[in-house]
Amino acid sequence: MEIQHPVLNILINKYKDLYDMLSCKTHIILLPESKMLLNTDINVEFIKKCIFLKSHLKNIYVNLCDQCIEIDTKCVYTNYGYEENRICDIIKIETNPNYNFFKIIFINIPLEGDKYEEDFSTNTMSYNNNSSKYKNEINLFFNKNQTSKEYLHAQLSQFVCSYIIVKGYENYIGKKIVNIVDQTLKLQTNSNDRISGKDIKNMLIKYTYSYLYDFIWKQLIKNYQNIELKIQKKIEYLRKDINGFLEDVNLKHINMFHIEALSFHVKQIEKCVDPYDKIVILDNISQLICEIISSTNHDLKKQKIAIYDINSDSLISIIVAAISYGQIKNIISHSIHLHMYIENLNDSEKIDKLSFIFTIFHSSIMYLCDMKIS
Repeated sequence: MEIQHPVLNILINKYKDLYDMLSCKTHIILLPESKMLLNTDINVEFIKKCIFLKSHLKNIYVNLCDQCIEIDTKCVYTNYGYEENRICDIIKIETNPNYNFFKIIFINIPLEGDKYEEDFSTNTMSYNNNSSKYKNEINLFFNKNQTSKEYLHAQLSQFVCSYIIVKGYENYIGKKIVNIVDQTLKLQTNSNDRISGKDIKNMLIKYTYSYLYDFIWKQLIKNYQNIELKIQKKIEYLRKDINGFLEDVNLKHINMFHIEALSFHVKQIEKCVDPYDKIVILDNISQLICEIISSTNHDLKKQKIAIYDINSDSLISIIVAAISYGQIKNIISHSIHLHMYIENLNDSEKIDKLSFIFTIFHSSIMYLCDMKIS
């Protein structure tokens, strides 16, 4: 029985010379689900990246473009040669004598490039400036702790199949994520002297939120789509007259240049796939606002005009202005996403600074929720 798949069809019909060079004794091919390839150019380069040979290392395979993957019984893990460490679930494995392949492995998402059929601008996994260190430490942990790795990925696959996010009970999902990570760490057999247990836990939580991002995010925006639409109308209303809004909240001397610059930073939240990175952005934003107010006060003193206090009210108002100017989408969902993470931290981890940053951001959103427009 022939397998109907666009990659196989194009390989056999368009690149027959390449296909004829392959051996059913040595080569395997990895095929993402067809629906994930709707906007993909399936050219010879793409096809070469799908065809692999077994290396001399256990479970390691190398494609025709010298990129490496690791395969176990349930997942495929991208490795050397890939910009992103990606985990692809194995849907099924076939051996078919009609093709020049030892195995044909079907996976849920492509090994690189766009992951999902939906065109979320934030779907690409983004990391902060420590991304290389983060990836290296996660890989090192998984390499040294195979049992932990297999347990975590089994739990995450089951999680996606078994859970739904009930509106108002998102913290339960955050708690479940922490429990999965705690159990993963209990199975750890080899420690890393260069990094503390607390840091490994934080990295695994970050990794887990990133892995589950599409699952979580789609449900959040679905649950809150009605209120998001109402908030968006208020954002559009404020954007028409940001200066008028600043005057209404007694901040008329804040320069629009600063609001524009700040809105760029706020908008980076849309690119984040885990709450930790969003917190880093919010921390930077709070520092920027303090600098903006200090700079404005410096000019006001020269003009002998009363200066502004750096307090929660001024921070909230300026964030509202920046959110509105940047027209940030799904702002409620971003707040809930953050709350899922923060609410499930230990008391020692909920440092005052972290709580303050989130409270200011959340209060800015509540301001928009409560605001009346004509």
